[in-house]
Amino acid sequence: MERYLGAFEHLCWLYNQCYPLDFATVAKLQGQFSSEQLSTVLRQVQQHHPLLRVRIATDAIGQPKFVETDDEIPLRLVARTNDRHWQAELEVELARSLNWQVAPLLRVILLQSEAESELMIICHHAIADGLSGVYLMRDILQGLGGKIFERSELSAALSLESALPGIAPSPEATAKPTDYPPALSRRSRPHIHTVLLSPEFTQQLIQRSRSEHTTVHGAISAAFLLALTQQDVKPSDVLRCLHPVNMRSQLSLPMPEGVGLYICNCTTTHSLRADSAFWDVARSVKSQLSQIDIAQQIVEERQLRQPTMANLTDATALVEAAKSQYFCQLNVTNLGRIDMAQQYGNLRIKALHAPVVASGVAGRNVEVATLSDRLALTISSTPLMDVDRAESDRSATAFLLSGVKHLECAVVQEVASEAA
Repeated sequence: MERYLGAFEHLCWLYNQCYPLDFATVAKLQGQFSSEQLSTVLRQVQQHHPLLRVRIATDAIGQPKFVETDDEIPLRLVARTNDRHWQAELEVELARSLNWQVAPLLRVILLQSEAESELMIICHHAIADGLSGVYLMRDILQGLGGKIFERSELSAALSLESALPGIAPSPEATAKPTDYPPALSRRSRPHIHTVLLSPEFTQQLIQRSRSEHTTVHGAISAAFLLALTQQDVKPSDVLRCLHPVNMRSQLSLPMPEGVGLYICNCTTTHSLRADSAFWDVARSVKSQLSQIDIAQQIVEERQLRQPTMANLTDATALVEAAKSQYFCQLNVTNLGRIDMAQQYGNLRIKALHAPVVASGVAGRNVEVATLSDRLALTISSTPLMDVDRAESDRSATAFLLSGVKHLECAVVQEVASEAA
């Protein structure tokens, strides 16, 4: 079976050819299972989620479509050495682009020791969003715990536009044949750093954000926007912050918790100084996002985007235009509180880092996921090829520490003053 890519899938596929957007979902696990068990479960979940069985091919006039295959999900096994080993392995993995012409458009890496392991799923962005990685990880753990999954057909994996009420059919494509560049074989390794907040601080952050009439997402965005002002941002710069927003609740989906690309990219803008008031910035993020009619934005973007792509003659020009539209100094992806169990038979998930994004353009990525009572922050950034890696790693580390310090100063000191 096959189906043509939706407008947003199409854009991500094009963009990924020049500026890779592969991303990872990482679970730290306690308990034992064999690679044979994992391989069996991967085959089962691959049957359950149709987009895990596809590659992308182009038709006679260059239009991309998902084509089903029987190829299994690649699995690489690594002997785990320590708690930070997975970050080094993931930096290498995210520097290796997934080839859109070869199925499946994901791979799995397992770092395993006698007591603990990290399970990493790398996905092509054209088939999945951050929540897809979480749902897939949950299904894998459920499978390792004994759950059996049924097969779903490709027709159950709708594009975002097909699942959104009120979107007209796509225009008929009349483009001339187009030659697309092969997948990038090499790029700079990203820097990946993580912080797992304590249950106490996570709760304080939630409560303080609520009392300040904003959200945890607003607070985290404010912390790292202010961290940017302490690095290479001029006082006159207007900072753009990208916020991928989950669209699933507004869609009519056969598989609401299936693998697919169901997000809308929303942007907020900020003119800041190093001494800008933290909670004012946090409230500004919330206010700007609340004023966006996300469903209408999807309709408008599709109306602008689809005719251009349906008659595509210059993929590079479209990618450059998309880069100008979506480039932001900061990207904050917050998956919110993850609704999944922590115990699966003899396996326990101790931490979840998602989604860890490889971005091929300048800008920093802040990824947030809250599992049980602990919030995990992951910072990823990709340096340019000619930049000294040690220097760029120091900059990435300083950015993370600065953002966390802004959070602590805004939350912990306020809590301490209230207690006094």
